[in-house]
Amino acid sequence: MSEMCRAVVFSGKGSWEVREYRVPVPPAGGAILRVEAVGMCHSDVDMFNGITHTRNAIFPAVPGHETVGRIHSLSPEAAAAWTVKEGDRVALNSSLRRDGDVRVYGHDFSADEEPGLCGGYGEYMVLFPGTEVHKLREDKPADELTFFNPLTAAVGWVASVSPGDVFVVQGPGHMGLACVIAARLAGAGTIIVTGTGADGVRLDAAKKVGADYVVNVDVEDPVEVVRNITGGAMADVVLDAAAQTTQTIHLCFAMVRRAGTIVLGGLKDHKPVDGIVTDDIVLRHLVVKGAVGGQVSRAVELINSGAIPTHDVRGASFPLDDVEAALAALERKGPGRDAVRVNLRMV
Repeated sequence: MSEMCRAVVFSGKGSWEVREYRVPVPPAGGAILRVEAVGMCHSDVDMFNGITHTRNAIFPAVPGHETVGRIHSLSPEAAAAWTVKEGDRVALNSSLRRDGDVRVYGHDFSADEEPGLCGGYGEYMVLFPGTEVHKLREDKPADELTFFNPLTAAVGWVASVSPGDVFVVQGPGHMGLACVIAARLAGAGTIIVTGTGADGVRLDAAKKVGADYVVNVDVEDPVEVVRNITGGAMADVVLDAAAQTTQTIHLCFAMVRRAGTIVLGGLKDHKPVDGIVTDDIVLRHLVVKGAVGGQVSRAVELINSGAIPTHDVRGASFPLDDVEAALAALERKGPGRDAVRVNLRMV
């Protein structure tokens, strides 16, 4: 009898369950991953509630797209194409081209259809042909190394930052913190991070990983703070990394300089933004663009080099059996429920 394993399954209707699966054999051209840890993010909360952000999202599904694990078994074709072997620790690119379309692990594969195990919220995970895998260092805990995923996006999100720039990050969650680190590596001259009074732990972390100034918007006017720091010149690049709230979009326009750049990254659960005057973009020569992810290879390279303070952004970790507590921590439900990052730990 084949070995059994467990995985968390989201219904898409605000409920979850732990299911048992048989550990599968590698598909032709693919592999099986023994998951060590998976990072959790706001898109997982959305998915839990049935809000989707991928074109091919399907329910029920095993969530999890920020996955670190070890190659458990692999097909001969994958061994040759991926240059990995059994036991290697790897990071995954969650997107792959399959059946003529882009599919995303943790979002676009049904938990009801074989093989079912296509997300990081499980003890094992199926890797299909064409999956991009990158070897990770061995000397750090897996739940630190899941930071490769937000860093992958952050490398692209800060592409507009030039050496010496004044860079403002709104939202000190794990994506905002990743952008602070990436912007510092890109040579930003001054980094300002804004958050609310509930973000104390995260604002402290922002200072630790490279922010020059942090602003509690419940106490200070962030526009005036940026004006005072820059002598009225305002910021070269303003990034909105805040989830759900649309107020930060308006603040982007208030904090950016003429001919500056606004980068929109934080997901708003499809809520419209009222009161944006497009003439302001035209007459002030602004660049407004959606955040675009970077390369997994670059993020893994930075982590493997030791350039990333992964310990400072490790946050809180929970075993699979405590997924409900992990989701509560992710949503900051209850007093004192906060962490700079939340992970599920499988081993």
